[in-house]
Amino acid sequence: MTLLKLDLDGPIPRGFFFRLMHCLRLWAWPVECVRYDRTRHGWHVLVGVEAELSPLMIVAAQAILGSDLKREAFNLMRVQRPRRGFFRERWNVLYKSHSHGVKIA
Repeated sequence: MTLLKLDLDGPIPRGFFFRLMHCLRLWAWPVECVRYDRTRHGWHVLVGVEAELSPLMIVAAQAILGSDLKREAFNLMRVQRPRRGFFRERWNVLYKSHSHGVKIA
């Protein structure tokens, strides 16, 4: 199973579930599960599909399905480079909270 991790800012777009199911049928990726989690600024949507997908395919699908533009741009940057250090297996993470502006001395 592969997890698509979508970060939707604001309310869930009208027709989102229809678009999601339409794309997954088009791509022939059977759905195992869909989960919605409310965040401070929108929604996280986890979609389990019965397909083994490459990181590039995951990023493309997440972008097409409306995940945050900056998040997917950074994900694409990470999967294009050889994975080292912190992002080796953490290139596609949904964070519940951030520490913006926090500096560790």
